[in-house]
Amino acid sequence: MTTTPETSLATTTRLVRAVVDALEDASGRLGELDAVAGDGDHGLTMAEAARSIRAKLADDPPKDLVALLDMVADEFARAGGAMGAITYVLVRALGHAGVEIRGELSADDVSRLLGVAQDAVTEFGGAQPGDKTIVDAIAAARGAAAECVSGATAVEALCAASEGARRGAEATAGMIARVGRSSRLGEISRGTIDPGAESFAISLEALAAAYGRERPEE
Repeated sequence: MTTTPETSLATTTRLVRAVVDALEDASGRLGELDAVAGDGDHGLTMAEAARSIRAKLADDPPKDLVALLDMVADEFARAGGAMGAITYVLVRALGHAGVEIRGELSADDVSRLLGVAQDAVTEFGGAQPGDKTIVDAIAAARGAAAECVSGATAVEALCAASEGARRGAEATAGMIARVGRSSRLGEISRGTIDPGAESFAISLEALAAAYGRERPEE
């Protein structure tokens, strides 16, 4: 399949729709997770951003890939909250790195983009793996993608990364939060998956499944 700017935009638009649909579907669970050690608005933030993004895609669809990714980042920022800001930073970083890719996405690209995401979020908030944040899911996804780079397709790398993100998110249940508002709660923060890590895992699972549908030959 030959990739052109038009097919790249169309494909990425479908991937964005898949991710925001999955986040809105999970908004209730995300809110419940956030209520344990936060203010419970995480699910509402994700759902609001999802609805805004879908409305923008329907009413004023972006004309190129850069505009699409900028719009997605901006709508998460407008939704507010700590997760809105973090998602803005993450999407902007991925957008700048992603538009440099020429031709088909490779397994190595997947690993590199996850590295960009981890570095951007860490620089923004200071979180490291083990701090019970979204970084735990991103780092686990990055590691899983890196392990299968040799000879793997982009679909295989994304599937491995999504499985890694899921493991990383679930591992946060055994951690005590060290960064952000939840860090003030000590042991109370243990026993529940971090909502940011869960959001990332959900997003990457939806992205991997949607990309697999786009590239069935892989």
